[in-house]
Amino acid sequence: IIILFFYIGKSLSGLRGRVEWSAIMAEEIVQLGEYIGKEATTKVSYNRRDLIVYATGIGCTELHFVYENDTDFAAFPTFPFVLPFKGTEQDVVSFPSETMMESNVSPGLPGSKFVLDGERFIEILHPLPTEPAEFNLVTKLVGVHKKGKGALTEVEQRLEDNSGKVFVRMISGAFYVGAKNFQPEQAGQTYSQNVPVPNRNADKVVEMAVPRNQAQVYRLSGDYNPLHVDPMMAQMNGFKEPILHGLCTLGHAARAVLQAYGDNDPERFKSIKCRFASPVLPGNTLVTEMWEEGSRVIYRTKVKESNKTVISNAYVELKPASKL
Repeated sequence: IIILFFYIGKSLSGLRGRVEWSAIMAEEIVQLGEYIGKEATTKVSYNRRDLIVYATGIGCTELHFVYENDTDFAAFPTFPFVLPFKGTEQDVVSFPSETMMESNVSPGLPGSKFVLDGERFIEILHPLPTEPAEFNLVTKLVGVHKKGKGALTEVEQRLEDNSGKVFVRMISGAFYVGAKNFQPEQAGQTYSQNVPVPNRNADKVVEMAVPRNQAQVYRLSGDYNPLHVDPMMAQMNGFKEPILHGLCTLGHAARAVLQAYGDNDPERFKSIKCRFASPVLPGNTLVTEMWEEGSRVIYRTKVKESNKTVISNAYVELKPASKL
């Protein structure tokens, strides 16, 4: 059995909607067959300001990600991760947001104590428009698998236009700590995989300092979980201070790889995968080690100050550079 290591990226009440944990539910057996393949569709939208705020929230300074009049202005490739949080809203949203609740397709699993944001994957099938756009967010439960003392629940989300054209495909894996009493224990499919780093020194290494206020900026893109801004909420979750959003850490790692191997060209980006391993504090320095393996760049991100790995089992797939 592979024991997966995650960090708390969402509060107990936040991820996948509110779940009622009760003594009765602890004894009930959940039959997963009726849930696997379940879909929900909701609207999401964004404008140029959203693209700029997101890019700034993951530390971008390159003009083509933060300046709308740049001739090469583009969405940073990992931007779609925030759309299931913000939905169509332009104001501050609650946590969990209405869109998160509407797109909830995961069953409540008996015995669950809390939920951890575990794994992420995104594949860009077509570039996102830089003009204001609206998409259908189609969410589907693809698998629930027993893992150690809990369960890994995997959800696929697709950004589609009204014709059904898929622009982006995302997979998220959430670990329900303590989950039990569900059948079968291996339901549906899994996209979780181990990605070992090569047995050699990293081919390239990029360091990025995370400003103390980075989480306060990143949350403006739609993930308003108080864990990342409220000291009291952080302490209630076992942290001495608010931690950085895991998806913000992922954004920094994506930036490092795109800078090192993709000429900072978003059109070179095909997909990224990661497993969260440990939390990051604003003010930390992120060190991303990279190994080039053909079109795939395997990477691992650590905190310089502690040498702790914060992202593991990770890679970026890149497209070849365009020929002029």
